[in-house]
Amino acid sequence: MTTSWARIALLYAIGVLAAGQLGIVPPLVPDLQHDLGLSLAGAGTAVSVITLVGAVIGLPAGGWSQRIGHARALAIGLAIMAAAAALCAAATDATTLLAGRTLAGIGYLLVVVAAPSLMAVTAEPRHLPITLSLWGTFVPTGIALGGLATAGFAGAGWRTIFAVDLVLLAAAVIVTIVAVPRDVSAIRDKEKLPTGALTSSLPLAAAFFCFALLFLALAGLLPAWLVERRGLASDDAGRIAAIATAFGIPGSLLAGSLMRAGVAPGRLAAVGLLGSMALAALCFAALPLPLAVAGFALSFAVGGLVPAATFSSVPLVAASPRAIGPINGLVAQAGSLGSLAGPPLLALWVGWTDWPFAPLLLLAIAVLGATAALAVRRASPPP
Repeated sequence: MTTSWARIALLYAIGVLAAGQLGIVPPLVPDLQHDLGLSLAGAGTAVSVITLVGAVIGLPAGGWSQRIGHARALAIGLAIMAAAAALCAAATDATTLLAGRTLAGIGYLLVVVAAPSLMAVTAEPRHLPITLSLWGTFVPTGIALGGLATAGFAGAGWRTIFAVDLVLLAAAVIVTIVAVPRDVSAIRDKEKLPTGALTSSLPLAAAFFCFALLFLALAGLLPAWLVERRGLASDDAGRIAAIATAFGIPGSLLAGSLMRAGVAPGRLAAVGLLGSMALAALCFAALPLPLAVAGFALSFAVGGLVPAATFSSVPLVAASPRAIGPINGLVAQAGSLGSLAGPPLLALWVGWTDWPFAPLLLLAIAVLGATAALAVRRASPPP
């Protein structure tokens, strides 16, 4: 089998489009609060509820996707997300908006499970680590690009933003049906999953849970902080937050170079978690606005080390190639759970304590995540 880089690029782009569903809402939070009467916690839920389904059934969904074929699951997931975008565009109250975002979560889960599985069977074994490392950048890339696009066209109104999103997702369905052959998704390896394969990957999943929680909490609530504490207009706040989030992309790309230079993925993930939240904590202090914005951008850049290091670790902790898919499913479920919990948790904490105490929560979770990352161990090959 020869690696099809064109197909891998297409699957990666679809993943970025899916992750963009997480990025389009944060710049719209102030307008959604105004038009639909959302509280800060409700707005945080609108950001993260898309990951609700993955948080609950991410691992079983991997088996279902495998049974029907990952290519078919990918197309179904995109179609569901398109329907969800239509529902959000037509929303007249908070309940309808949250229902649409929850529906999007079903599609998002299918895409996040199917796309890396397709990438794994499309790549030669020697290209598998770099392929999964590339996949590890889809979340910060998608959130950043989605946020930048939304902030750039925020003046058109949030209903228009969701309508354009619908068109993009519908086009992606067509491209998937045409360009991703069903036979690529066939899984021919029937050997039994090694005992303890998932248990040994729990530290990796825990580290990624903490990253997803922190990343989306910060990205989702940063516009509100800029409006409430720094007095910015909502459009400007959304644009600044989107640009800062975009710095996670070079951070993720840098991770690949550092790992090729010999830096252990677990250590890299720990540095990313602690370093990013330490920088964010400084930015919540009374710094001049330009310095605070630059600090948040650097925080996202350092945090971008984590997802690339996490997904490139999957083949290392897998006891056999058969375990890679289930471990990817577990990591995806952990990430969904973290993304779901992040914005509402930070919003509730800020509502209880106020913004100056936000760094305490962020740093505590970063320490837990770094501890888990350092506990990741390479699996011993089966006898």
